[in-house]
Amino acid sequence: MRFPLVTAFNRAAFTAASHRLITLLLIALSLSSCSLMTQLKDTTAAVLHDEVDGTAIESTDNPITAPNKETSAAAVILDSELKEAPTRPFSEQTLYNLLIAELATHEQNFPLAIEKYLIEAQSTLDSGLASHATRLSLYGRDIKAALSSAQLWLQIEPDSEKAAAIYADLLTQSGEALHALDVLESQYSYGRMPNYGVLSQTTLPAANRQLIALLNRLAPLAEQHPDHTELIFTYALLLQQNEQYSEALATLDTVKDLQANLSQAALLRAQLLEKLFDAKTAAKSLSKAIKKQPEERALRLYRAKLLTRFDLEAAEKAFAYLLEDAPNNINLLFSHAVVAHENKHYETARRGFETLISHNQRNTVSHYYLGQIAEQQGESNVAIARYRQVKAGKYFMPATQRLINLQAEQGQLLEARRYLASLRIAIPLQAPNFWALEASLLKAHGQAEEARELLNLAIERFPEQLLLRLERALMSEQLNDFATTESDLRFILSRDPDNVTALNALGYSLSNRVGRYKEALVLVEKAFALRPDDPAIIDSLGWAQYRLGQFDTATKHLESAFEQFPDDEVAAHLIEVYWVNNEKSKARSLIRQFKKQSSDTPKVDEAINRLGISW
Repeated sequence: MRFPLVTAFNRAAFTAASHRLITLLLIALSLSSCSLMTQLKDTTAAVLHDEVDGTAIESTDNPITAPNKETSAAAVILDSELKEAPTRPFSEQTLYNLLIAELATHEQNFPLAIEKYLIEAQSTLDSGLASHATRLSLYGRDIKAALSSAQLWLQIEPDSEKAAAIYADLLTQSGEALHALDVLESQYSYGRMPNYGVLSQTTLPAANRQLIALLNRLAPLAEQHPDHTELIFTYALLLQQNEQYSEALATLDTVKDLQANLSQAALLRAQLLEKLFDAKTAAKSLSKAIKKQPEERALRLYRAKLLTRFDLEAAEKAFAYLLEDAPNNINLLFSHAVVAHENKHYETARRGFETLISHNQRNTVSHYYLGQIAEQQGESNVAIARYRQVKAGKYFMPATQRLINLQAEQGQLLEARRYLASLRIAIPLQAPNFWALEASLLKAHGQAEEARELLNLAIERFPEQLLLRLERALMSEQLNDFATTESDLRFILSRDPDNVTALNALGYSLSNRVGRYKEALVLVEKAFALRPDDPAIIDSLGWAQYRLGQFDTATKHLESAFEQFPDDEVAAHLIEVYWVNNEKSKARSLIRQFKKQSSDTPKVDEAINRLGISW
């Protein structure tokens, strides 16, 4: 044992540690009639007892847990004095190993300390050692060792409420909630009501067999103990987890005494109302709860988030109120700034994003939003400078696109192209994206042929890049080069048979350009099966069905597409189907309706002229 210790510490530390080890060993040997935890009570540094906090067990993602006097297993053991073990002699080898464990603990070599304590706890069956091994394992984040030591502790001391609570907690977080319930129910034999709250930390997914079995076992218990707040609340939480929202709300309403846990109950109720109804109903419920508990920030925060779904002005005020007490809270600053931006309160938003940058927080997204604000205020050069600060992440490509568009709008198209060329060199892995951006830029500024030549060059360099093939296919169609369009789309589908964009584009082109309707329908039906809620695909499906004379299904799909996405082309398709299917009044009505909404209707106008519709 000496050699690992010597290699673990430097010479000075080891010399000091050796003196301490010898001293402790002499004391321990002279007191060998007592248990080690008693012997060393006044002579060893209680390192863990002084240093451990409540973070030993990672919290779960659940925003609400059952009301509980002791919120976690870590708190149960770490906030209490280590219980003295019964007086019993230990062998010299045991004492020596435990002293090594203490020394390892002092040097923060937790794996070695945990190993030694657990070995000796198993060897001696001493509850004090098992308890200490559990505590040390929690502090060292060794959940496997914590489970073993907590199980041993409960076996040695089956009437220990703390051991049962910790072991059940660890089992729950390890995905063994049913086993945890068995452990909890063992406490009935000692005249105690179990600590059911630990079960609320389970992360089992909805419809999981274990979760369903757990609910089936808790249901009769909830009926037998209607006054047990913790049990009923836990049952409601687990019903929510299983997506049984109505049952969870009904269960929550049966809790008779929630005075000590009003905020948790209010949060749970709001979550359930949001699932069962909508954000507005949930926010209204929270407003009532806030009147009873105006200082509960969790209620105000959840309400603010809900308000972003239907009342941005109120949401901005709610976040501003929360910021008054926490002006440097990064999440609040960001949320408030984003909502202010959505409300077009640009100065308020600008101050928020600049504050974030001054704290060196959320820099990338803050620069992106500040670029948008500068654009809105007509400060193109400021916007360009901001967008240049967005150097990575999900906002990088949108920022780059806005930057080059601004440059082009200022007559600096060549400068924009040079910038993209520099990015291709600086970030070669994203070079295909920059080629595609440049092609789109050229096309937007009336240079479609040059854009296609650029894509030809890019595809020579990156022949397997599907994005470039797709860009060229769409551009070729606009240039009436269907052969290239079909070739590129077929290439994409040969590499990615479920590419929805390619399936839809090829299917629509086949039906709209060359009259291969049956082939088109097969492709579009596959795209629809993969993405049934996309209005562009629904429009393509309806159009292919119309071409094949399937008027009823075509009408159904085109009406659905127009309801979701009432644009010029979809309207033109639906008008034509109405007219050809002898539903002329519907066609005229839709024309009048659409003409009122938009003055730019080239597709609708083409259909009117081609079909000779008088409206």
